[in-house]
Amino acid sequence: MSKVPEIPSDNWLDRVRTAISRPFTAGNLLDYGLCPRKFLLSQFAAREQMRALGRFRALHSALRATLVAADKMGGPAALSLEWLRDEFLRNFDGAACADTLEEEQTLRQGLRMLAEFQASQQDSSCELIAADFRFEENVEDLRFAAVADRVECSPQTGLIVARFDSRREPLGPTRLVRDLSMGLLVLLAEAYYGKRPTARIYSLHKNAIYDARLEDADLARVRSRALTVARSVRADAEFNPAPGDHCRWCRVRSDCSAWQERRRSLLGPGGN
Repeated sequence: MSKVPEIPSDNWLDRVRTAISRPFTAGNLLDYGLCPRKFLLSQFAAREQMRALGRFRALHSALRATLVAADKMGGPAALSLEWLRDEFLRNFDGAACADTLEEEQTLRQGLRMLAEFQASQQDSSCELIAADFRFEENVEDLRFAAVADRVECSPQTGLIVARFDSRREPLGPTRLVRDLSMGLLVLLAEAYYGKRPTARIYSLHKNAIYDARLEDADLARVRSRALTVARSVRADAEFNPAPGDHCRWCRVRSDCSAWQERRRSLLGPGGN
């Protein structure tokens, strides 16, 4: 069995301190809350390890890339369906599918979502302000970042920060209010614009729009949770693993000594 690469130097803690001086994202915070070792290894993972795993993540990655590119060219309604199809095929990683049948089914699903979304945008009253826009702001003594797939403004809703969601069960209004990632996005966008935006999800699977208005109490919870976890990261000197069922889907498990030990125990003596 090949040697498992942990942190590739003796001064790993110094390297972690440098890494975590970068702005915190909701993904960072959720990784740490799930498993501090996952957070740690994700700072040093090779690019190919960070690629989308599985067909659904590959599907979402390609859909998002296609729609962001379309928005930067005036929006899906201003482009042909053929352009959207070609851009989607260019971005889709068929290697994430188990076989050619699964790849074909996933491609058809993605093309259906794009066609429906394009049609729904024909009569949209929203003005697109920015696409794939990164907000980066200080919250007290720590810096955080969040990305909006779209920043929009509509006569009815006002300022909107939106993300595309291709899941079968997308974030609806109730879950939107509780979601750390969307909450952090709203918090940072409010600091940037000086006014509070509405959180929006474009459900590509359901071809539906879900909006939620976060209140002061909602953002206070987001702020408190983000600061608490981020300060725990800064104070951590060991980043101990927290093994569990989530190891099955961990993108950095091949670099984790705790997973390798668990794997060997599952395989029994002589397993590799």
